[in-house]
Amino acid sequence: MNPLLADARDALDRNSYAEALSDVDKFLAGSPGNRDGLTLKKQALYQQGKARLSERKYAESYGSFSQLAKLQPDYEDSPALLRQVRARIVEQRYSQGVRLYREEKLAEAVSAWQAVLELDPQHVNARRNIDQAQRLLKALEERKKK
Repeated sequence: MNPLLADARDALDRNSYAEALSDVDKFLAGSPGNRDGLTLKKQALYQQGKARLSERKYAESYGSFSQLAKLQPDYEDSPALLRQVRARIVEQRYSQGVRLYREEKLAEAVSAWQAVLELDPQHVNARRNIDQAQRLLKALEERKKK
């Protein structure tokens, strides 16, 4: 076994996902189609995604599962986990937008809700809240001009 792959496997066994992915990426740079390297990368991304999900680090988990989906969309239960993580992020960002709106930070609220729409373009409440916040912002700007 290639020393980089051995190091990556060892790092993965220690749950050191960033190190494992770094080593396997270095290996794959020289051997892009290597089956063992790709298998190890998928394992590392999957385990990293699950670990970050259990730590409630949803954005990091989403990143891992998204990368994995590019390599193999149907890897184990990753499609379901990716949907779960996406839903959690949508929920967090939507709630963040509501909190910012209540704090009268309208532009920041709009940004949070736009992030919701990037992940869930059909999110009716985010779309409605953006419209409402933008109308308020426009009304405030017009008052300042007078």
